[in-house]
Amino acid sequence: MFRRIAISALLSLIVFAASAQPTADSVARRATDVLAGPAWDDARYIAFTFNVERDGKIVASWPQQWDRYTGDYRVSGKNREGEDVAVIMNVNTKQGKGWKNGQPLADPAELLTLGYGRFINDTYWLLMGFKTFDPGVTREYAGEKTDACGAVYDVVRLSFANVGLTPGDVYWMWVNRDTGLVDEWHMMLEGMKVDDEPSTVLFHDYRRIGGLLLSTRREIKGRNQFIRLDDVAVSKTVPARAFEK
Repeated sequence: MFRRIAISALLSLIVFAASAQPTADSVARRATDVLAGPAWDDARYIAFTFNVERDGKIVASWPQQWDRYTGDYRVSGKNREGEDVAVIMNVNTKQGKGWKNGQPLADPAELLTLGYGRFINDTYWLLMGFKTFDPGVTREYAGEKTDACGAVYDVVRLSFANVGLTPGDVYWMWVNRDTGLVDEWHMMLEGMKVDDEPSTVLFHDYRRIGGLLLSTRREIKGRNQFIRLDDVAVSKTVPARAFEK
């Protein structure tokens, strides 16, 4: 009888150990819970400035506002020609208005394309850890990794089916097993060669803002380049006239 009980207990431990093995979904859900939990549902209005810092200088700056519930979105900055541009649009309908050097455009199609591109790119940089369960995202558990300091990570490979503007991108999200935080993000972009090494992005300066835990400074390793996510605001309500010119 004792032997049967011992064997049964051993089998139970084996089953428990197997069930406790990380999966892509369990790792991604834990990261989402740590970064936001129920606060994500209440985060209706998100504002931030997407700053590109290279060699210690800001080389691009794009202030943005977004109503997650309605899709209303606003972005401004300088285009490649150095002109001041502004776009107010709805990212669901892709309809809206555009201004160049303060003047409204009769045909804002080009600026609407620019605005939508900024929305797709910049909000993903800000919120990548929250978007792993978006429609069209495929999650695969890519194993356990240990860094040079001995920290252990569960890695989730993210690929995309008809999602975004570059569905051929592949990302690896490194989730710290101790903290549940996303500490690294490796990127194999659509235009890269098969034998290229993925780019590594390190997450720094986590801050709790409006209930969300956000990394506000990302280091593109080996390039002396940072993405700074400044002026971040998160709230349940939308400021009056946020999307009026």
